[in-house]
Amino acid sequence: MRVGRGVAEPLVWLPVGAWFDPAYWSWRLPVVMVLAGMALSYFMGLIRLLYKRVGVSIVIRAFWWLLGFALLLLALVSPLDELGGLFFSWHMVQHLALLYAAPLLLAGWPLAVAVWSLPQAGRQLVRRLLSRRGVGARLLNQATRPSVALVAGIVSLWVWHYPPLYDAVLTRRWLHDLEHITFFLGALLYWWPVVGAPPVRRRFRSDAGRALYLVLGGTQSGILGAVVTFWPDVLYHRYLIEVTEHSRLMADQVFGGLVMWLSGPLVVGILALATLGRETHQVAEKEVLVPHSQG
Repeated sequence: MRVGRGVAEPLVWLPVGAWFDPAYWSWRLPVVMVLAGMALSYFMGLIRLLYKRVGVSIVIRAFWWLLGFALLLLALVSPLDELGGLFFSWHMVQHLALLYAAPLLLAGWPLAVAVWSLPQAGRQLVRRLLSRRGVGARLLNQATRPSVALVAGIVSLWVWHYPPLYDAVLTRRWLHDLEHITFFLGALLYWWPVVGAPPVRRRFRSDAGRALYLVLGGTQSGILGAVVTFWPDVLYHRYLIEVTEHSRLMADQVFGGLVMWLSGPLVVGILALATLGRETHQVAEKEVLVPHSQG
């Protein structure tokens, strides 16, 4: 059973049970195969590492990876995927799920763990590619420079919200898939300098720099959300096919804009404040507490 297009309403909420009913989920073979491949490679590598008794820390990292993978399932397989094609507000929730799946997956050290799912020859090849002088490591180090990663995250967000392109996405499944791929890759690049998942190390010399980076990222997404929220007319006309009443469509657009405007910057802002607070605490310990203790 699918979400009915003929009876769809803006800001619709499915019954709670529908979210756990496989009949409402979208089991598209390419998506399922990619997600299954991700899970299989990660858990095969995890089992091998646990067999080598690498310590409890890898279990904690696996927990973060599982949370990120759950968000991917929510965004790409759950009823949220079809609701995103019907309503702008749900589409923005879907984008947020993809955005915040990225740092959680990176916190699980996906490359470092998944490489252990390969046979020895495959592991050696990957290690050569990702060694300091390897081609893969050089490309990844350039792509995850904070300036490059920030621009990639901004471009992947703003470009797909350009109204003519956004409307085209809703009518072409392959373009919709391309949107999700580039959006998710942009999110990975944006978060990678912050998380510092191997083989990339943390790219900031101080927590203050990391906090500024997070603030810039949260600010630009908040600006986009505010533009959508306060735009005086319908931005995305493809939804007019499903909902003919202008007031309902505007309500859906405003709600989606608020999701972007408030949810994204709020989470990133909390992370930035926490990061800056840690930096302030360290400075206080070095410059205030230590001199007094020596006196």
